[in-house]
Amino acid sequence: MLRALLIASIALAPLPALAQQTSATDASSGRCLLAGKSFSTGATIRAASSVMQCDASGEWTATQSPAAGCFLADNLYSVGATAAVAGSKTVTETCNLDGTWTEKPAS
Repeated sequence: MLRALLIASIALAPLPALAQQTSATDASSGRCLLAGKSFSTGATIRAASSVMQCDASGEWTATQSPAAGCFLADNLYSVGATAAVAGSKTVTETCNLDGTWTEKPAS
């Protein structure tokens, strides 16, 4: 019985070390953070005054590409989506290709 426990403990000892190595490579997968959300490499989103793209190092860089969507109240909306303006029943916002919102009367 003691021999079986010893063999099992030796066989399972390397597993925690392997798990630590795996999580370290996951952390450097090139994901970018913005407004508490995680984006994959190549994602484009408006941040600050221009559309930014997530690069392989996990950094945002300016790009001329269209944005994948727009943020409003900590939610991501796709280009072309419309959202109601808080407190208004007559105005909506529409997400544009450059990641900005256009306000217009509700239809």
